[in-house]
Amino acid sequence: MADLCCQYTFSSVVINNSNEAVNSLITDHEGGAILGLDGAPIRRQIDPQGQSDGGIVFTSFFGARIVTFTGIVAIVTVPSRDPTLVWTAINTLEASVISALEAVRNSATNLTWTPTGGSGKTLSCMYGVPGGEIQFSGNMDDRKFTFQLVAANPTIS
Repeated sequence: MADLCCQYTFSSVVINNSNEAVNSLITDHEGGAILGLDGAPIRRQIDPQGQSDGGIVFTSFFGARIVTFTGIVAIVTVPSRDPTLVWTAINTLEASVISALEAVRNSATNLTWTPTGGSGKTLSCMYGVPGGEIQFSGNMDDRKFTFQLVAANPTIS
């Protein structure tokens, strides 16, 4: 099972930031999840017919590992809960996440994490899954996020 409490880093996007005084994306609350990091996926064949003229030799192409992050947007730097300041903090955090993910779109980038009580893990992923772009939803007090990464090689090292 994916560790919902440990810190995950992809490019400059940090999920479950270990610094409690920083606004961040959090997965370890109700409704948060990290799908796709458990075990090696059973990869379905996505190209059932190889080239028949012999120009390319392969047995088949297989689907990739899709990693889906969902959770909440945690704003901790606005103690007064002033709506204008909270929305400013939300917009600032969301803009920085969007910018960081777009900067590495379709580029192999390592997703790194260290499960609680375990050793460091790495998975080479790309941001840019059609339909898996970063999305934010909800009101000021219940702001949520979701996005997907794709790993052509499902091996976590």
